[in-house]
Amino acid sequence: MTRVSLRLGFASDGRLGPGKVRLLELIGETGSISAAGREMNMSYRRAWNLVNELNETFAEPVVDARPGGANGGGASLTAAGADIVRRYRAIESSVATTSRAHIAALERMTIRAKGPRSES
Repeated sequence: MTRVSLRLGFASDGRLGPGKVRLLELIGETGSISAAGREMNMSYRRAWNLVNELNETFAEPVVDARPGGANGGGASLTAAGADIVRRYRAIESSVATTSRAHIAALERMTIRAKGPRSES
């Protein structure tokens, strides 16, 4: 099954794609940047750098991070972060729906659809 993978490049040179959106979703689910990163098999540093890139790309912060310590830390999506995820997923769904016939045609053209190529 062919799937749509969408990447957006903004005039500010910021980017938004499936990896960053999934990271945001996992932060929302787990309440933790490190747990979200572990879920995606990435280091805390990598996850934090991606969150920082997102916070620099958008006018409002997308993640609210609270430092750890005796009281524990955590992270949550801001309203802007949740809105970004919602809008990205809506665009992704719209592209997949409106492009269904083209995607099916391309899928039929792939090697897998035809079977293995014969050696000459």
